[in-house]
Amino acid sequence: MQLAALGVLPIAIGLQLIFDDPHSNTRELERPGQDVFGFGVAGLLIAMVFGVCLFMLGRFIEGFSRE
Repeated sequence: MQLAALGVLPIAIGLQLIFDDPHSNTRELERPGQDVFGFGVAGLLIAMVFGVCLFMLGRFIEGFSRE
């Protein structure tokens, strides 16, 4: 579970880089890749928080399994 949590953010970053299309932006302030699978800055932040929570859950399960 902890190894999966460590891979969440790099996978999300890779998805944003792969599916990023800067030519589809219509406004100057729009972030590239924002509309593609939701992996803009907010999507990456959500992926980071999800990875941290998943890692902590794995640590708690590991701690309880040792008792």
